[in-house]
Amino acid sequence: MEEEFKHIVRIAGFDISGNWKVPYGLSKIKGIGIRLGEIICKIAGIDRDKRIGYLSEEEIEKLEEIVTNLNKYNLPSWLFNRRKEYHTGKDIHVVGSDLILALREDINRLKKIRCYRGIRHELGLPVRGQRTRTSFRKGQTVGVIRRRKGPRASGAPAEKKK
Repeated sequence: MEEEFKHIVRIAGFDISGNWKVPYGLSKIKGIGIRLGEIICKIAGIDRDKRIGYLSEEEIEKLEEIVTNLNKYNLPSWLFNRRKEYHTGKDIHVVGSDLILALREDINRLKKIRCYRGIRHELGLPVRGQRTRTSFRKGQTVGVIRRRKGPRASGAPAEKKK
């Protein structure tokens, strides 16, 4: 029995094209990369070469459950994107809009406590120690000013014609 092809599949609040293979399609979800997508396929027991559009409804629901609850599956802590989370101290993995909100909260906390990184974020300067002499400039570029050609090039006043 041939499975019906779905052109768009919704997983964790993201619309994924049915043409993608499962790990690559899962990597379209913010917070999940290709490697984590392969691990999720292994946990779910889904062939990684299968296209997302050919997955059954049960397989899609299983992927959704795994993506939203990665903490339950006994994965190593280095795989999570929020290790030793600030409020709870636990290793968690957040995806989608929750990840965006968590990053915004982290930056606002850094600004509030007035640490170096927070101040750099406020000023719009590089946070991780990059050089700023030539990079990260805003506005007009600074370059060498060429000398003008003509009678005023030497700096002497021009002669008036009568």
